Amino acid sequence: MKLTIHQARSCLGRLCTQVQDPREIVVLTRYQHPVAALVSVAELRRLLNLQETEELGPRHPLSGRRGGSQLPGFVPGVDGTPVTPAEAAQQMQEIQMTRKAEREVLAAGGLAPVEGGELQVRQRWLRPVGWLARMWRDR
Repeated sequence: MKLTIHQARSCLGRLCTQVQDPREIVVLTRYQHPVAALVSVAELRRLLNLQETEELGPRHPLSGRRGGSQLPGFVPGVDGTPVTPAEAAQQMQEIQMTRKAEREVLAAGGLAPVEGGELQVRQRWLRPVGWLARMWRDR
């Protein structure tokens, strides 16, 4: 739907209700040129997510971080750092084995496994170098 800004001013409340449907977009024009659009918040989130994916890359399925490794032959690891595909597979196997052991312990104790929350991403700390390392050591 296209409306002039003047027309939209008189029925803004109705337009806000109308664009709550994610499929509905209202384009506002000035002198027959589009200058703005009214969209639902859900549609805005979708558009921002698409823009972020285009700029930073897709989200890693485990860490949730965007942007992967730019190095050829490397993939993002569990914590988002670049690793070889073999290291990524080993990290995944370690997570799966840990979850299996957790489920076995809970089953032995007569408890049902808790959905979600099994995976905790370990933070990887970088070692300080240079003057920062000396300052850290002298503390």
